[in-house]
Amino acid sequence: MITKKHLLLALTAAPAALALSIPVQAQVAGIATASPTRVVAGSKAFAAAQQQISTTYKAAFDQLAQRRQALANELKPLTTQLDTNKDGNVSDAEIQAAANAKNPAIDKIRTAQTNAQNDIARLGNPAARAELFAIESVLRQYDAAQLRVINARKINVVLSPEAFMYAPDSADISQAITAEIDKVAPTVSIQPPADWQPSRDTLAIQQQLAQIAQMRAYQQAAQQQQGQPQQGQQPPAAAPAQQPAAKPAEPR
Repeated sequence: MITKKHLLLALTAAPAALALSIPVQAQVAGIATASPTRVVAGSKAFAAAQQQISTTYKAAFDQLAQRRQALANELKPLTTQLDTNKDGNVSDAEIQAAANAKNPAIDKIRTAQTNAQNDIARLGNPAARAELFAIESVLRQYDAAQLRVINARKINVVLSPEAFMYAPDSADISQAITAEIDKVAPTVSIQPPADWQPSRDTLAIQQQLAQIAQMRAYQQAAQQQQGQPQQGQQPPAAAPAQQPAAKPAEPR
């Protein structure tokens, strides 16, 4: 976050580029790996959904940025009270000392953070829910797309990347699955029905996308500080990690 792009929704991998024309020998003894998260991240539909969400919820993103700034302004004088050695940082020891002394600033900080979190969740939930619906809509195409890749490449087994201690890049068919999805579903809706609730798998993938986006943002910031060029990087997509995730009453 905390621009709209970062705020919404987080991790955009490079678009799928592998075609089904890659020879069967590229797979390792008929065994391949695929990641639903990578497939969603690289799909045209998810990228388009992010752009649409960025536009549709622009006012909410602006309010989120303002609320975060308001929290920072509110916390600054309170944290200054805890910074007893005046080094510009509040250490764990200083926090513990303030708590032991029952410094009222501690309770004020907690209250301010709780209020801000509630406001941020309220403002960010509609956009997070729209992203979740887009993710789940892409995932509905996953099984059929994977089967087409399996048949074309004569693959016998597909495992998750976590199941491998080592595998060559050619064993990963995520981009090939993405390419198949792009053919049949280049766009998806971001408007879920009123009674729709995301599945647990969808929530997990949104979290993973947010983590990837956050890590990418850190890497970009580090490169900028070092004066290194951004090589072959795409603009960061809106990231769920930078915004509050939707809070369905009961995920399926």
